[in-house]
Amino acid sequence: MQNNVMTKAIEQLEEMRIPYQLHEYPTVNGPVAAADVAAYLGFPAGQLVKTLVTTDHHGGYYVFCLPAAVRIDMKLAARAVGVKNLTMLAPEKFEELTGYVHGGCSPFGLKTQLPIFVEESVFGWDAIYLSGGRIGLTVEVAPQVLVDALLAHPAQFSK
Repeated sequence: MQNNVMTKAIEQLEEMRIPYQLHEYPTVNGPVAAADVAAYLGFPAGQLVKTLVTTDHHGGYYVFCLPAAVRIDMKLAARAVGVKNLTMLAPEKFEELTGYVHGGCSPFGLKTQLPIFVEESVFGWDAIYLSGGRIGLTVEVAPQVLVDALLAHPAQFSK
């Protein structure tokens, strides 16, 4: 899958020989809404998957991948992880831990290896679209890749 664009996410996909397809979209005024990205790229919004990072405030950090069109239910997410509660990670800690900026985070190529949880609903698709490691770049992969390559845990944690 060689290409001209290289990010940490794409480096990991290449190193692990994971099949993927790269898709770019314009970002003239910064990040665009998930529905706009999906419409521009021509696929249903439910296939666009966002990557969120949370903390339990006791040294635990967790990555959640879920359809961009839905919201994370923090109580269900905490239950999936096995902790009492979770909050979203502060922006300054986010970049330090992941190596990515908000809006460009991928579960692939994370700076720090963290436990990853994937919303069960994404397994209903043959392919999903995740951040390619920067705003304006998505990678299309089979959802099972998250489990097989990243040892992600399927769980239900969206509203």
